Amino acid sequence: MYKLNEEKMFYNFADSQAIVINCLTGVYCGMTKLGSFILDAILKENPIDEICSHVQKFPNCPTGFEQALQKFVEELKEKEIIIEGDSVPFQAKTIPEEAASEGFSLEIDEFTEVSDLILADPVHDVEIEEEWPIFED
Repeated sequence: MYKLNEEKMFYNFADSQAIVINCLTGVYCGMTKLGSFILDAILKENPIDEICSHVQKFPNCPTGFEQALQKFVEELKEKEIIIEGDSVPFQAKTIPEEAASEGFSLEIDEFTEVSDLILADPVHDVEIEEEWPIFED
């Protein structure tokens, strides 16, 4: 099983799009629609083989999708977006067929144009009652 590398990464999934920001470098990553849904399923502890079997049932899924998925997972690990996590019972995350409406590409794009801004104004944990960042010693 894998989990988000929370020491380095901020993750959000909204409107069928996953965004991952490396809080140490300011680089953010976006991915294809299908890649976004797959990353979300991985982060909900779905086994890679279950994800693969599910997507392979979609109409027009290309042969060799299993290899493309493994390459995608390796790239997520290389970019330190995901790390090994504890094995827990998974929460089935169904990937809708519309996730493949833009194709079966699983590319991760990195963007650096706002990295200076992200690093200059980092996101902090906030105490709701105090409305102030939490700084650890």
